[in-house]
Amino acid sequence: MHIAPRYYVQSTEDYCFLRADGDGGVDYTPLVTNATPFTSPEAASDAVQDHCGGEGVVFRCYQFERDL
Repeated sequence: MHIAPRYYVQSTEDYCFLRADGDGGVDYTPLVTNATPFTSPEAASDAVQDHCGGEGVVFRCYQFERDL
């Protein structure tokens, strides 16, 4: 296992986090534990523009990942 950075997006309008909806789209959740992390800061920043109308923040955290 190793630790990798992950990036969560939160809207500053309604404070919801972005998550994958399971159909290839994006949904919103009030709980960070249900949010889907992005693997790069660029992708998270793009999501703020695309899904939050530029009104959002990106949080970096570190998560354990299995080595393949």
